[in-house]
Amino acid sequence: MKRTDPLSRRTVVRFGGGLVTAGLVAGCIDGGEEGGEPDENGTDELEEEADDEDPPEDEDEDDEWEDVETIELDAVEGAWVGRRPSVIEDVENPDIALYEGSEYEFVWTNTDGASHNLAIWDGDEPITSTSFVDEESETTALTVDATDEMELYLCESHSDEMTGSIEIRSE
Repeated sequence: MKRTDPLSRRTVVRFGGGLVTAGLVAGCIDGGEEGGEPDENGTDELEEEADDEDPPEDEDEDDEWEDVETIELDAVEGAWVGRRPSVIEDVENPDIALYEGSEYEFVWTNTDGASHNLAIWDGDEPITSTSFVDEESETTALTVDATDEMELYLCESHSDEMTGSIEIRSE
């Protein structure tokens, strides 16, 4: 019987196997590690740490960020945990959306007694920060005007674990 199909089943299987192999090799080339590569100072690149998840883009979440003036976080061992607004409640290192030109108060509580601060970075260097706090249950606040240079918030003594993204939105 003469075949009219130009692709045999064997050719399709070979092609599919090649695609799977290429995908596996590409995953191995990536390095397979999470987080940033150490820079010349031996620290992780902060921007890569915070980019593990994209900032909130869901339309329902847009509405939840629109009237926010205060962002509340807890400093716990190894992470920031969101308390308020509700869109970040109980989320570790939550991504935060701010509207450019609006004023925000970041209120955070040291819940583990380790030395923490909260700093806003532009990706390369700090823009502003609180002082370090090492008393358990101590609460500190930082008021900022949102600017398009803001990219990250982090604890400068635990930047490899306590880092989150900031998305700046236009009104």
